[in-house]
Amino acid sequence: MRFFKRLLPPKLKQFLWFVFKSPQRKWLGYSTLLSDFKAWKNTRRSTTSLQAISLCIGIKNRSHNLLNYALPSLNACEHKDLIELSVFDCGSNDVSDLKSEIEKLWTGKLIYQCIDQKFARSISFNTAVKQSTLDLILICDADMSLPKDIVLKVNRYATRYSAWFPHVWYTNEDGSGRYYTESTGMMASRKSDFIKTGGYDESIKEWGKEDWLLFFEFYKIGIGCIRSNEPEFIHHYHESLKPEGFVPLF
Repeated sequence: MRFFKRLLPPKLKQFLWFVFKSPQRKWLGYSTLLSDFKAWKNTRRSTTSLQAISLCIGIKNRSHNLLNYALPSLNACEHKDLIELSVFDCGSNDVSDLKSEIEKLWTGKLIYQCIDQKFARSISFNTAVKQSTLDLILICDADMSLPKDIVLKVNRYATRYSAWFPHVWYTNEDGSGRYYTESTGMMASRKSDFIKTGGYDESIKEWGKEDWLLFFEFYKIGIGCIRSNEPEFIHHYHESLKPEGFVPLF
């Protein structure tokens, strides 16, 4: 069997893996194929009229990454007038006044709320989404640089039939090199569909798994998830908070 696998062209091998062994098939069954087909077909449509998007960020004490990476890349985006920034801050104290520092760099619409509490990714992102005002949302870590065409990509991949879980690229500790993993940490969808899934599971207050659980929830409401390699969507290095003994879903 391994001999025959080696003979297969890489694209065919990847397609067969997607059809038979992708996570949604393993966890939810082959009915997810229909959702994936509808999602893929819908993204082939032309995107002529762009909707505004809400960039939703939860943060605590990674303010310098937000100010040095995310906001400069946001200012360089095409159609930046169509971007609303929604930030939920869990009491950052690494800068004296994070809201003022954001406003120095970002002149677009800003929704900012600060409540001093322990950071939990699920709770902070859910809150950032709830306080946003637009139907298209992009959930993003503070440590990111965004691609210039992010508004177009969210409009293309976040539809009534699809959510977007891009493969983002990670830098090494010294800032060099890029690699990507099977993470589903960044995502975009219609806000109404995100709410319909129940959002991130807020019982998960430590590191990990809330992103994959959300991924599966979209399939449960008939929405396929688009995965695309995005080398310009960059997660800048920071020390991992992953606890010892953590067991991933995959």
